Amino acid sequence: MNRSLHLVLGPEVVMGLLTLIVFVFCRRHSSYSRHDVELLERCIWLLPVVAVLLAYSTILVPGAKSWFWLGRTNVALLVAVMTCAMRIVDGFGAPGSGPKGQDVGLFVVLSLSVVFGSLANSITGALILEAQSPKFAGWFQAHRFIGWTLTVLSAVPLGLALGLIVSLVLGLVQALISAFQR
Repeated sequence: MNRSLHLVLGPEVVMGLLTLIVFVFCRRHSSYSRHDVELLERCIWLLPVVAVLLAYSTILVPGAKSWFWLGRTNVALLVAVMTCAMRIVDGFGAPGSGPKGQDVGLFVVLSLSVVFGSLANSITGALILEAQSPKFAGWFQAHRFIGWTLTVLSAVPLGLALGLIVSLVLGLVQALISAFQR
């Protein structure tokens, strides 16, 4: 098997394709009609689920079970989800038509992405640790119920840390944008 296959079929490529699909879809549904706005609102709820599933499914590519892969996945997921969410909420209403719920849409996407992403991080982290450490793999095989319970419970502190990091990064980006707009 090709050793660089996990780079070609990595999370960046998958998230790039998802972003392309979302942009094409939003271009098709950008008339600001009631039907298109309702469709885009449903996409806001669906985006985090689809993005997390697609990004973390790349762990199944041979050679992808590494901590470097997990970091790449988190960064690619954050960039793609925020880019797609900004594009989707742009279609909520015509410019100058008043409040459209764009802020709420972004918060929904960000919150759901952190929740699902932290659960996916804990599960894929356990898979990576199992692949890299024979002692952990043996313990995990012997204690299946406890192992999976601890894996799911580890999503809570991971979610808190991921939420804090995402908030800090987005705050820094917003501060830089506002500093250069003056």
